Formats: sequence, structure tokens, C-alpha cells
Amino acid sequence: MAVQQLKRIRQLGKLEEISAVAHDIDFFTNTGVSVHYEASRASSVFDLQNLIYVAVAEVLRLHPILFAIPVGFDTEEPYWARLPSIDLRKNISFVERSQPTTVDGEGKDRELDAILENQHNTKFSSEDGALPVWRLVIVKDAGVQHRFTASFIAHHAMSDGTGLTIFQKAFHKALDDTTTSCSPSQLELKAKPVILSSNSDPIAPSLEQLHSLPLPDTPPTQEPVTELKEWSGTPVAVPCKTRYTSLSIPAPRTTSFTKECKKNGVPLNAALPALIAKLLYLNLPPSTEVLTCNIPLSLRSDLPSEIVDGILGNFIDAFKVKLLRSELFVQGSSSNSSSPGTAKSDSDAPSFPSSSHESSAEIWPHAHKIQASTTLYYGHCSPTGEPYTNIAFFKNLPNLRPVLLSLLGTPRAESFEVSNLGTFTSPTNLKAKYGGGIWTAGKVVVSRCAYAAGAPLVITLVSSTEGMVWGFTWQEGAVGEEVVEGVVKGVGEFFGTGKAG
Repeated sequence: MAVQQLKRIRQLGKLEEISAVAHDIDFFTNTGVSVHYEASRASSVFDLQNLIYVAVAEVLRLHPILFAIPVGFDTEEPYWARLPSIDLRKNISFVERSQPTTVDGEGKDRELDAILENQHNTKFSSEDGALPVWRLVIVKDAGVQHRFTASFIAHHAMSDGTGLTIFQKAFHKALDDTTTSCSPSQLELKAKPVILSSNSDPIAPSLEQLHSLPLPDTPPTQEPVTELKEWSGTPVAVPCKTRYTSLSIPAPRTTSFTKECKKNGVPLNAALPALIAKLLYLNLPPSTEVLTCNIPLSLRSDLPSEIVDGILGNFIDAFKVKLLRSELFVQGSSSNSSSPGTAKSDSDAPSFPSSSHESSAEIWPHAHKIQASTTLYYGHCSPTGEPYTNIAFFKNLPNLRPVLLSLLGTPRAESFEVSNLGTFTSPTNLKAKYGGGIWTAGKVVVSRCAYAAGAPLVITLVSSTEGMVWGFTWQEGAVGEEVVEGVVKGVGEFFGTGKAG
């Protein structure tokens, strides 16, 4: 069926439109969250494919936006249209690992990384455009039915990072309910590959329908323009080929770093970008004097909880902060501060293994600056008390396509991006028949494609009971491979997980 014949649901919001246009012009493809699942009893899993089909069908009924696709994004009135059905055989793929699910001695799962890199280089497209804008890749452990990783890959117009985790939690619940309630014969009867949509089910409102997106009377305060030499990779260009790798940091190391942050008076979310800035300065030419960090954040806490809680949607904003090389060497930034390169009583405390002054310089001045910028962002409110957002400036642009295309060949506006999804928790409503659920969620990975008009290096993070996983995304050619390798290696050495490469 041609997309023009599909039933219209509602107009795209500006945030959704940015993602839809960026996808169409090959600036951006998709984002994803992968979760490793394991059943406590192998004998409970009869047929993994049928089990997955039944579980995903339940998630589709809970989240009607999975039937929606963006249409008309080459016009001034793009909208969401509803697919009449979804064939799970086209949207769910099964891949078997050649090696057991594990990370190597360097903290890497190279097999999963390669799968995710391929997914983030694959657009949602078909001859007539009438295909869902999400995929589920089931990465099975070799020779078993009860252990696998589910990688949910979705169009950014459909979901922000929080929405991706909402999908995984709904999938976990459906997986557990189906396993505990269906016999093999019942499972076979329920496993229908084609799922029909409902013509009346609503989808989440756009950000504009929940937030007035006020604009200040005066432009937001900008940091003073200086003549300092800034690094932002190569100019904006296509094609945008994504490169991706990840690094797993054990929970004790992450906990130790969180304690160091608290001791130095900053939250983890401020210290993480500071650490990356530090490592970039160690791997870029000494002439680099300033880096601009882009920090995405969720707006869900400012929206009606009864509408956005547990719902797939796109409700994010971002702000930027400039981090100067000279600020790394500010001394006495905190009365309790201690250099990451000095000995600590906690043997798990992270540190930079280096003998040079520069590589043992503190990250805390940058962390305090990032925290101050975060406080300033959240405190910038309209007279009615509604927060100002940076995304609001796009609402007066009727057609985003020429705006994005005009960026080709221009310098990038940022050096790197750090996005932390926080801690992933399993659903709390699993059946108690098997002590709270037969399936458990383990390692979690958040990943995404490169953005042609964005930062040359993007770091995504998520924590779980098994620790923190760092995802590193970069556009091929936008940043030197040796720079990325140096940053990844530096994170691994900082947390004491061995060499990364």
C-alpha cells in the first residue's frame, strides 16, 4: 500500500520532523537499546521464535505508535500515518552468535558491536515507504534457546532514549508472562506473524501539544566569543557512515567513580563529559584550546506524568558548554578534590595511568562548569514558570529540509556529545510464580548512528546491575581513528578494565 493511502494520525511535531528529515536526507538513521535476557530454567523455553512473536505482538497492542510511520516529511506539513498491519517476519530477525555472550579481557563484545554498527548504517526504507520504522534483532547464544540479546532499533522521530527502554521493559514483561502462561501447543497457536492495527488507538502527543515551548524576549546568554582554536572534526558532509564500539565497565568501578564525584561535589552526569573532554585533549594536537560539548536531556519531568510515563515518544532537548584546555589545570577547584592520577585509599578508585602533568590534571573544574551550566539551563524559565528550551527555536522554521541541507560544508557546532540514560531497571510487575519472573535482564547497551551535522564523536551510556556500558559512535572520516582509539583506551585505563582497542 502506498503511504499516501494510509490513515493520517496527527501532524509531526518539530522535534519529530527534525529526525524525519534528517533520516530522509541521510544525515541520521536510528537509535537503539539492547538488553541481554536469560531464563532461569532452560526447560521453560520451548520455541524461541514463537515466544518472541507472541511477546512482540503484546507490545504492539500496548504501544500503537509502533504501527505509525512519518509521511510527507518533504512538505511543510509532515504527519504520522498508521500501517494497517505489521509482518513480524520482516521486522524481527534472528542471528546466532559464533561465540558465547561475553565481553573479552578489554571489556568489549565485538560481535554485538559489529551487529549494531550494521544496524545503525541501515535506513528504514522500502520501494513504497510503507514499512515500520523499527526493527528487533534477536542475537541468540549459540545452541541454546534460553539466552539472547534483544536489540530494539528505532527511528528517532518515534522515540527518545527513555522510550527505547520503555519498549524493552514492555517486552520483558510480555516475554515473562508468555513463558509462564503458555504451553507449547498454546504458544504455537498464538504465534501469528501478521499483527493488525486498530484504527482508533491514539499515539503519544507531540512535544508541542504538551509544552508551549515559549521563546524568551531576548536571546539566551552566550559564552563570550574568543579567538581560541576549537576542534570539531571535519566540516559537515555526507555520506554519513557510522562507526561504533562499546566498552563495559564493571559495577564496582562505576560505584567508585560515583563516590569520587560526590566527594568532589559534582553529579556523575557532569563528570562523564568532563572525563571525555580530558581524554580528547590528551589525544588532540596541543594547539586545540577549546571543545564544545553537547548534552542531551529529557523533558519528560516537565510534562504531565499521566501522559508521558510509560509511553514511547520523543521529548528531549540539549544544551552546549565550552570546555577550555586551560581550565583543566585550575588548582583548588574543590576543597576535597584529589587528582585522578594520585593514590587513593579505595583500590577500585579510577585513575589515569600517566607520568605527565597534563595527563594527571584534574577533570573536576570542567565537571563543576558543566554542573553550573546544567543548573542555569533548568533555571531559565518563562514568566509563567514553564522552562525555556533550545528546541523551541525550531518551531518558527516552516521547512527544515533546506535548513539542514544548508549545513553541508560548514563547521560542526560541537566537538563531542555525551548522553547518559541513567540506570536501566527491570519491570516490577513480573509474575511471582517463579519468584518474581522467569526471565532476568542483564547487560544493557544504548547505541545510535552518527549525525552528519552533529558532533564527530558521540558517547552514549547506560547502567544496569552488571555495571555501565559506554557506547562510542563516530562518523567515518569526521575524526581520526587514532583519536577515537585513544579516547576508548583512555576510558578503559581510567576505570582499570585493561587495554581497549
